[in-house]
This record gives sequence, structure tokens and C-alpha cells, in this order.
Amino acid sequence: MPSRKKAKGKARRAAKATKDGESQAVAAAAAADQLQEGSLEAQMQRLQISLFAPNKCQHGLAHISPSDKKICIDFITKFMSVLLTSQDDVVESVTAATAVTKEEYPNVYYSSKLETVISILLAIGTQLILDGDNHTASPNAILACHFEEWIAVEVRKTKPIYNWTRMYEINNADIHTLVRFFRKRISCACLDEKYKEVKSVKKMGFCFNLSCSLPERMAERSKMFCCTRCGDVNYCSVECQKADWKGHRGDCNEIVEAKAAFGSKQS
Repeated sequence: MPSRKKAKGKARRAAKATKDGESQAVAAAAAADQLQEGSLEAQMQRLQISLFAPNKCQHGLAHISPSDKKICIDFITKFMSVLLTSQDDVVESVTAATAVTKEEYPNVYYSSKLETVISILLAIGTQLILDGDNHTASPNAILACHFEEWIAVEVRKTKPIYNWTRMYEINNADIHTLVRFFRKRISCACLDEKYKEVKSVKKMGFCFNLSCSLPERMAERSKMFCCTRCGDVNYCSVECQKADWKGHRGDCNEIVEAKAAFGSKQS
């Protein structure tokens, strides 16, 4: 798929040119420590017990049959284990986890179970934020974001390519962005008070210039510049946008062509 090929190439170049690899290594080490303290399966079990406790809000999660619940939880656990133990760029990690889970759970990707998976991830992530565990809530947002994109691109075919920029931003999300992500998607008001607490925090965006000097290449989102040709990547400054043009040009052409082809099919 053009968008995935583009993203993987971008990710490989980014890993070489920035300190993203070091950040991923730290995250992977932290994940490994968590897995040593208690298996991911055990953590998921504890979250389920908390989420499905009597008289507790399930944050919009509809009733799930025991069989579907088991499949979806096993699917999430497998995907999460690949994602959290990878030292690769987030897009490459998500791509690798997708390949593994598509082989083991092929029916999930093209059925209503994937929407159930998203609902579970949103409910778990919301509860983790309410419990003050923003760090563990973040991977749930990454997975939910990825599966939303998958449904739009691969299943419903309502958009031509993945929004990998969004994935990078969620991977490095500030608390405002993280809480807003979950709050927009749940039917309850459980995050309303939390959102009031964090809405003054500046939302941050990811600069796609590989040589950007900003920490983790994150800048205040409202001040960023978007590529006006493809509309797919953002930069912290005009200088970064110009500096990245040589590397972005090929990707830009590919994105524009993919969107044009998609538009012609829709008309």
C-alpha cells in the first residue's frame, strides 16, 4: 500500500536521523520492566475486573458476548505485546503488530469485532486516565487511532491513505491531546472534569523535518505549518519545511497521486 510504504520509509529515515530510537528504547525498557512485574495478560485481566465492576461506568462500552470479549481481549493483548516490546519507530511497530495479529486473528480486521476492539480500548484508556495512569493510557489511544484508520482506509474505503501524522502526535501526546482524544469518543461525561483541568495545556504537534532541533521534534500545534500540496505533514517552521522538501518530495507526490486517484473513483 503506498501510504504504508511511505510511512515505513519515513520511519526508517527518522530513526537514523533523530533521537527517536533512543526514546523508543527507553519506552521499550519501561514496558519490559512492566512485563517483568506482571505479565501483560495479568494487567489486562486487572483492567477488565476494574472496568466491568458492578455499578461502574463502562464509558460507552456496549454489552459483549463472552466469546467475543475473549477474542477481542486476546487480540488487544497480542497487538499490545508487540507494540510495547518493539524498539522501532511507532509506525513500524504498529505495522509489525498488524502483520502478526492479521495472521493470528484474520477475521477481526474485517468484521464488527474491530469496532468492539476500539470500544474496549477507549473504555480502558478512559479508566486509566481517571486512575491517573496516563502513561499506560497512551498505547490504548495509539491502537484505537490505528484501528479507526484501518476501518476508514481498508474496510469502508472512505479515505485514500492513513493519517500517520496523527499517529506520531498521539505517540508523543501531551495530556490535553490525550484526554481530548478519549473524551471525543466516549458517550459518557466521565472525562469532562479532567478535560477542564488540562484544556489550558498547549497541544503539541510533530515536526516532520528529520533534522529538526526541537526535543522529540514536537512544537506547539497551533503555530505549525502544513504542507499545502499534500496536506499530510506538519513542520514547526518555514525553515524546517524548506529543509525537508528534498526528502519529502517523493512522498508528497505519492500522497497527491493517491488522493487524486481516490477522488476520481468517488466522482
